[in-house]
Amino acid sequence: MEVRLMEPPQLEDMKTLFLDVFSNDPWFDQWTDEQLDAYMEDLTGNSNSLSLALMDEDGKLIGGSLGYVFNWWEGREYFIREFFVSRQYQNQGAGSRFLSLMNGILKEKGIRHIALTTEKDVPAYPFYQKNGFRDLEQSVYLVRKVTE
Repeated sequence: MEVRLMEPPQLEDMKTLFLDVFSNDPWFDQWTDEQLDAYMEDLTGNSNSLSLALMDEDGKLIGGSLGYVFNWWEGREYFIREFFVSRQYQNQGAGSRFLSLMNGILKEKGIRHIALTTEKDVPAYPFYQKNGFRDLEQSVYLVRKVTE
């Protein structure tokens, strides 16, 4: 396996993989083509976007990490907005290997921290804990609905 910076021609494959992962158990997201195109543009089309691709031994895309790089007083931080691995490779160590392999690229870019959010009742939560992520006890994630 190898991690690479996502190239523009890989965007369609990334969308297809994303849709396959998140349209199935446990998420069952229901993306329209329009929504997915706009979301992927939001994630990949900014000057601070960082999109990483996990490739198998044959050069086939099997995972993605889509996020942003922010500058902070402690150094640069990579905020992962979406992290996913092909359903055929899940529960086989591919996600953990992906996180491990991405360290090289992140170090080259001077990134000191990886941050992300997830829900506690999905399989991703224990996966991230197993891979060294921890809850920040003094932090909360707040959401407010826009009133009509």
